[in-house]
Amino acid sequence: MELLYARYLASHPVDEMQCVAQTRRRRRCPALVLSPDAPGGTWALTPVNATSGQLALPFDAMTVYSLSALQYQEQLRWRAQRCRQHAAALTAGDMAVADWEPFDPRRHHEHIHTRLPTHGRRPGRSGPALRRARP
Repeated sequence: MELLYARYLASHPVDEMQCVAQTRRRRRCPALVLSPDAPGGTWALTPVNATSGQLALPFDAMTVYSLSALQYQEQLRWRAQRCRQHAAALTAGDMAVADWEPFDPRRHHEHIHTRLPTHGRRPGRSGPALRRARP
């Protein structure tokens, strides 16, 4: 995932990322960060950036879910891993640590994909999380 001009690796698929905020009942918010009423990102092929002094990587481009076109506040909400409701609630504490890890192409090479997804839709519209929720 790319946001705020940096790349991150999430521990869950984008459409399954849960808000980390604490509710009034002292539980973790069950809402997802990706909501149907919020703008989403786009899949893009971007250059793989090797750090200066590293050996060349075996591929030139990788697929990234980019949120860079979103407004700055929306990107901050994603990085904080909060739903739209808790992004506005500044007094709500975090119940968990955000699931982001800075992406390193050397350490995370198994997560590099060189082809765009063929479904053409944003995550969550037809993914496994949606299929599980249907009766």
